Amino acid sequence: MAVYDALEALRHSTPRPLQRWFDPLMLAERIAFVGATGGHFASMVSMQRLRQLNPVMTQNLRCISILQSSSALLDELNAFAPTVIATYPSVAALLADVATQGLLHFAPREIWTGGETVSLAVRRRVEQVLGCSVHNSYGASEFMSIGWECSHRHLHVNTDWLILEPVDQQGRAVPAGQPSFSTLLTNLANHVQPLIRYDLGDQVTMHPECCECGSTLPVIEVQGRSDDSLVMVGRDGQPLTVLPLALTTVLEEEARVFDFQLRQQSKQSLVLRLDLHGAEAAPAVARCRSTLEKFALMQGLAPIRVTVELGHAIPRGHSGKLQRVVAQPRRTGRWCR
Repeated sequence: MAVYDALEALRHSTPRPLQRWFDPLMLAERIAFVGATGGHFASMVSMQRLRQLNPVMTQNLRCISILQSSSALLDELNAFAPTVIATYPSVAALLADVATQGLLHFAPREIWTGGETVSLAVRRRVEQVLGCSVHNSYGASEFMSIGWECSHRHLHVNTDWLILEPVDQQGRAVPAGQPSFSTLLTNLANHVQPLIRYDLGDQVTMHPECCECGSTLPVIEVQGRSDDSLVMVGRDGQPLTVLPLALTTVLEEEARVFDFQLRQQSKQSLVLRLDLHGAEAAPAVARCRSTLEKFALMQGLAPIRVTVELGHAIPRGHSGKLQRVVAQPRRTGRWCR
């Protein structure tokens, strides 16, 4: 964690360099991490570590759970009024939507995104609506700080602390300039639990050209997780946005399933596809149904219907990575339940 935090501190390109010069420890900022907070997640551990190392920052660092309802999340953010938000692109997009409705009562100056693929369209919308800068990074539980974004908005790989190998479907090296089928990661910082050629599942393109920013670290383009936010119906009949990371977290942590796809069928129904057979299937189905129904109740959703399909292989998305949460295709005209 010390290596990860040092990489973030030293190579994080800031949109406000003068302010960082006078305030390198960011003591004047109110920083909110909006994500999964209930387990041993890397980002959560990093925030708690910073609190221990810098007790004076305790009041200005807050971890906010994405597992709560959207309205509760918004209330907590409005009360804290952070100047910097570290979160997923889907959460940033939700905040932009909320801001257009006049329900966001503060103006963040920076949003740091990671954990999902951030599209150019989402990035532009967040920057335009919220009037802030968006700074993206690339990491994983297996190495938190794989890539950092320079002032030219290019992702540079920290190749002094890790080895990243883009490979094809047979595990062979892919030439620079071509997108990979997957990517292998070797962690050079973790001596306690060595990870050698760990298959991340991300589609990565390694660019051969040097970046204009002057860094000699290689530039990559990433297509990683691309799950959808779901728009469902609340108990009051109004649409509610459900974040994909919240859904995958509760299914992993509470239902204890990891290989699945959750597809929205309507505003009140979901189809859960599991690659399970035999005796292990029935208890897993019961856990998933109970978990999703309890989560829907906590989110303020109207009662949902969960259909389970067993024995199906989980299809890969366009990035090559499994798309685990898929929204109902948008239709023009009437908003249907």
